[in-house]
Amino acid sequence: MMSRPLLLMLLLCLAPAGAAPVVAHPGHEDQLRAIEQALAKAPGNQALYLQRGKVYGEIGHFAEAQADFARARELGPAQYADLPESIMLYGKGDLEQAMALANRHIAAFPDDPEGFRHRALIARDAGDHERALADLQTHFRLQARPSPGLFVSAATMLEASGRLDDALAVLDQGLEQLGLVPQLQRQAIALELGAGRLPAAIARQETLRIPLRDSARWKLERVDLLLQANRQAEAGALLAAASEQLAGQRDTPARRALEAQAARLAEALAD
Repeated sequence: MMSRPLLLMLLLCLAPAGAAPVVAHPGHEDQLRAIEQALAKAPGNQALYLQRGKVYGEIGHFAEAQADFARARELGPAQYADLPESIMLYGKGDLEQAMALANRHIAAFPDDPEGFRHRALIARDAGDHERALADLQTHFRLQARPSPGLFVSAATMLEASGRLDDALAVLDQGLEQLGLVPQLQRQAIALELGAGRLPAAIARQETLRIPLRDSARWKLERVDLLLQANRQAEAGALLAAASEQLAGQRDTPARRALEAQAARLAEALAD
């Protein structure tokens, strides 16, 4: 079995020494041009075919992508093509074949967090949420800093199946693993509100004061929660502070949107 570092080296190495390098994030045309220049000098380089197949898949040239992956399998260890080809097939919408290759990749590289992340997306789109959730948990274990959006995706699947406490638990897992990420805490606040747990939502929102630098947006979000809790005096004082803060900021679309939100909250406070 090949080690994951070797797998990454082969996937990311775009050309042998002396060949034209491929820039990490140029436009697709530039990427293809650079890879083709490198292939002219190193026509037997497996990693170049894998990279070109990946680019072709991203732009929807699926036949060309599959031809490159087939060629890559001839030039080196065939299992190195499984994950990039599976990603291409997922983009194409062929979930069954994408899953088959993802399974094969994970069997060959059981410690690769990207394989589990990718298979979780396939399973989620195929409606197999239990498989998706299990794979996400493995990804969270293997990846030191997963994307916060993956915790949100897991929570969304759990919420859809009526497992609200489990959804909150996975968001808290993300908060513990990544730190106080506003995206995760806001999702948890929405779940607490949906469950009628207003005090818990208010407590969670308070934790965002420092990460959001006591911003006008944070104040207005808190005013909304305080109004729902019938804490009008606190809401009024915080609304005044937010309005004063906004008045000192330069005129931008974001400021105008917050001022409109403040106006709506003022109307609610006056009712």
